[in-house]
Amino acid sequence: MLERLEEIRENIFRYLEARIELFTLETRSKVEEGVVVGIHGIVLALLATMTTIFLFSLLAAYLNEVTNSRYLGFLIVAGFFLLMTIIWLAAKDFFKSKIRVAAYSAIKKSQEKKQEEKSEAVEELMAQTRTAIGGGGSLGENQSSPRAY
Repeated sequence: MLERLEEIRENIFRYLEARIELFTLETRSKVEEGVVVGIHGIVLALLATMTTIFLFSLLAAYLNEVTNSRYLGFLIVAGFFLLMTIIWLAAKDFFKSKIRVAAYSAIKKSQEKKQEEKSEAVEELMAQTRTAIGGGGSLGENQSSPRAY
């Protein structure tokens, strides 16, 4: 009986150590993922911005050629961007709400995925604990629905 209690105590300590290690790994993973996504996003935004600038410069030069003017093409492109800026400013609440909804849904999906992974890890640890105790499940818990932390 005393050996069984000692074994349960060891399993509980191993479980707590595993939870602490899991928390540490998750935190490190989140930081690494944030850095990688941030750097990737910055490089992608820089490349997209440069490509857009060159494409619109090319469009302005083409419009200059079509209109037989030195500046009219650039004026048309600048007017287009001025119009886009005014629309963006006028509908800022609309765009903010759309961006917020997209961000929340992405965060929610990420959290649901992490919760699934945690549940699977907890179920695996509980199964290992049960087998170490003797397969009995004599801890008084309902084995059909393990709690997810």
